[in-house]
Parts: sequence; C-alpha cells; structure tokens
Amino acid sequence: MGASTVKERLGKALSVPGRWSPRRPRLVGAILALSGGVAITGCGVLGAIMHDGPWFVTVGYAVVVTGNILGLIALCIPSWKHAVALMVPCLFLLAMVPYGFRSAVLDWRGEQVRATVTEVKQRRTPRVGGVDYGCKVETPGRSSWLWGSEQCGRNTRPGDRYEILRDPHDLVAVSTSSRPIGFPVLVAGTGAALLLMSAAGAWTMTPSARGGGAPPAGPRRP
Repeated sequence: MGASTVKERLGKALSVPGRWSPRRPRLVGAILALSGGVAITGCGVLGAIMHDGPWFVTVGYAVVVTGNILGLIALCIPSWKHAVALMVPCLFLLAMVPYGFRSAVLDWRGEQVRATVTEVKQRRTPRVGGVDYGCKVETPGRSSWLWGSEQCGRNTRPGDRYEILRDPHDLVAVSTSSRPIGFPVLVAGTGAALLLMSAAGAWTMTPSARGGGAPPAGPRRP
C-alpha cells in the first residue's frame, strides 16, 4: 500500500463522521480519552513544579494542553453532548491538578514562616477585566512572588508582613492558604476525573454515537 493510498483513506475517514470504526470501539475510545487525561494531568504537575521556569516552558505547556483538548474534541465529532461529557472532567483536571499538587506538597512537608513584602506589582487580566496584584516576599534564605493571593492586594505596601506556607526544598511555589488539601484528596479527585473521561471516551466511540447506527437485523426464524 503506497503512501498516497494511506493518505487518501485517512482523509476520507476524518472527513466523514463515524467512518472510522475500530474493532473494539469502546476500548479504543476509553484508551484515547484516558491518554489525553493523563497527559493533561502530567502537564499540570509539571506546571506546578516549573513555577519559576523560563517562558518556553509555559509555551510548551500551552501547546500540549491545547493539542490534547483539540484531540478530545475531534474524538467527539459530531456530538456536542459527548464533547461536554469529556470537557467537564478535562477542565476539572486543568484547574485542579496544578493547584492540588502544590497544595498537597505543602500539606505534606510545608513549613510556615514569616514573610516580608519587598515589592508590589500589578498586571491587567483581560479575561476578567480587572487588575491582578503580585507581591515579592522575602523569607529567611529566599525570595518568592505571590500572585492572586488574598494577602496581596491594592492596600499592600512594602514592609507588610504575614505568614506564608513554603516548601523547604522549593519544589512548588509558596502559598498563603491555611487549609491545603492533601494527597488523598488530590489522588481521589484526579482518579475520578480520569475514570469519567474513560467512560465518556468509550461512550463516544460506540457505533450508534458516531452515526453508524445499530447493525441490521437478520431474518427472523420461524
């Protein structure tokens, strides 16, 4: 089979909804959706670890996450119901994993220290149409930036002091939250979201969901 033949068949399969039908559609759908969810989870953990990384890390994170979301949406064509069923746990992972991993690490081995504000910056947030404030805080042996914290706002000035929670090994960013979530909550929430994505992926790949319909009934026996 030549390269042109393979390209032609692939183009036909992608252009006609429900044309591509594997032998075990539910298993394939569950694996594809689970793979996308695991990739997004891994990106969330990496994003929490690389909190002070260079700009290209952020760009790579955005590219991988966007590619996975587009792939999951393509898996759901032509049903928007299936897309919603996949996107809800997907968006949960996007929001939960970076925050949850940082919070779980701080809950496990974080230490509470007194921090002093040395600099205050502000940046516009087009999505919400407001201003976000960031504070550079000094703690014994290191300095860190806090963004989107209740402790850092319009009335914060250099010289202000408050308690923060930091990782002694600097794996994740500091936090001002007094009630971090633990690893059991993070693992349970992530596992439930991945399970829902697998179920939605299996449902998406069924022949009836992809427009293939049920197989024709055979002749009745007398």
